[in-house]
Amino acid sequence: MRVRPARPDDAAILARIYVAAWRDAYAGILPDALLVGMSDVRHAAAWQHELSARDHQSETLVAEDEDGVLGLVTIGPARRVSRAQLEGGEIYRLYVAPERQGEGAGKMLLMASFDWLISREVDAVIVWVLAENPSRFFYEAMGGTRLGEKSDHVGGAKVREIAYGWTDLVAALDKLAAR
Repeated sequence: MRVRPARPDDAAILARIYVAAWRDAYAGILPDALLVGMSDVRHAAAWQHELSARDHQSETLVAEDEDGVLGLVTIGPARRVSRAQLEGGEIYRLYVAPERQGEGAGKMLLMASFDWLISREVDAVIVWVLAENPSRFFYEAMGGTRLGEKSDHVGGAKVREIAYGWTDLVAALDKLAAR
């Protein structure tokens, strides 16, 4: 398995992973109509646009093996302002194909995102996760500290989000590499 920057020709597979991960993780949490209405085709077009119009402030990385791409992470400058906000970066998305979870791709993508941020002299990162998403425990297992929570609306549903963060990415990367 390796991690590399995403390319525009990855758009279709990124859309499939994104839609499948949302349907898997958010079933029973977000409205069925939202999840059923998600389209690989629409999301592929959005990914194509995003990957073709790079701004160099953010990056999407993919994990792949001999069978192809199995996960993605998008990172960049922190976007949200709240009491839980860290000065630094933000993980906007981290998804692994549901059938490939548990194989180490999530950890590799997280470590690669830390490395990407460190290379840009960013020393802290935050990620917001739906509180009811069982995958949030991944961030705790990876050493993320719970920083706070807030309410938001997604697809017409009121949801609670939890912020996890790492305030010393070099130390966090060393700990993850040692596991």
